[in-house]
Amino acid sequence: MTNEKNNKNNIVRFPNLNGRLLEKGMDSLKSKKYDESLSCFEQLLHADPMHAQGNLGLVLSLVELGRLHEAKQRCDRMLKEGIGEYYDVLQIYLSILVQLSEYITVVSVIEAVLEEQKIPADKAETFYQLLQFSRKVIEQEGVPEVKKDPELPTTPPASPDFQALKEMLASDQADSQWMAVQQLKRLGPDMIIPMFESFLIDEKKHPAVKSLILQYLKENQVDKIVKVEKYGQLTEVDIANLTDLNENHFYNEVKTLIKDELEQENPSLLEIALAVWKDYSLALYPFSPTPENKILWFEATVMAANILCGMEEEMDPEDEELQRAVKVLVELERFYMQT
Repeated sequence: MTNEKNNKNNIVRFPNLNGRLLEKGMDSLKSKKYDESLSCFEQLLHADPMHAQGNLGLVLSLVELGRLHEAKQRCDRMLKEGIGEYYDVLQIYLSILVQLSEYITVVSVIEAVLEEQKIPADKAETFYQLLQFSRKVIEQEGVPEVKKDPELPTTPPASPDFQALKEMLASDQADSQWMAVQQLKRLGPDMIIPMFESFLIDEKKHPAVKSLILQYLKENQVDKIVKVEKYGQLTEVDIANLTDLNENHFYNEVKTLIKDELEQENPSLLEIALAVWKDYSLALYPFSPTPENKILWFEATVMAANILCGMEEEMDPEDEELQRAVKVLVELERFYMQT
């Protein structure tokens, strides 16, 4: 019995298991392997139920798998138990409620938050627009959600819910734009392509949301050439011939530099850096970064990954190019974390 107990005490756990599960889960999530990401996050939460990123990853996996009610319950628990960044979790929770067409709950939650506390400036406009949108939908008796109707004409009627989505799409807030695109996709390509085309050439609109639209057009096999503006560059894109990011030579060169630098030295940071570089490349796609300097973007990506992990980074104050690159990477990744 004593030997048995000693043997149990001498078990060596797999080093940094939680960190490895988180890395694998996030990688699977980004690769759209949602069953795999769900499994990783479930294992992580079995060991650490309060793990903020693990809980968030689990919610996102459930959403992608269409298990919205489970995702809603998990978000509700996170909010009540203070797991994760409150307003980021709240925003995801509200988006799930919208997908479930639970507009009355959306209104009551936002109104309660407005009564009890002050919403941060960067979140306020999105929440107010969502509140307005949900109220308008509720006002329409018998219209629980925005649905595609085969009998509807190509030009949809100016119903309050549709108008609210158009207003959200026209907003200067990237969060509102992202949420509007997610909801408008329900209407089908014929009804929303003209709006999306206008969005793609608007220099004030967020490049990551434009990538979401391009992905949607590609997945729906839209045979069309569209104009796209991103970061001051304008080009025509043939949707049918859009190639995969992994075929982009410059993207792969920088990715190799990141791997060579961090694979042995810091594997945890490696996964974050690769995610940062991929997210930026996707947001910029089909363009390449300017300037097309692989060393610059390699250094900026590693620095951005460190900053996102809470580490301080010292940069040459005279190297404005590097500072700009790091800033755009960090801001974009924080946007992705909130959507």
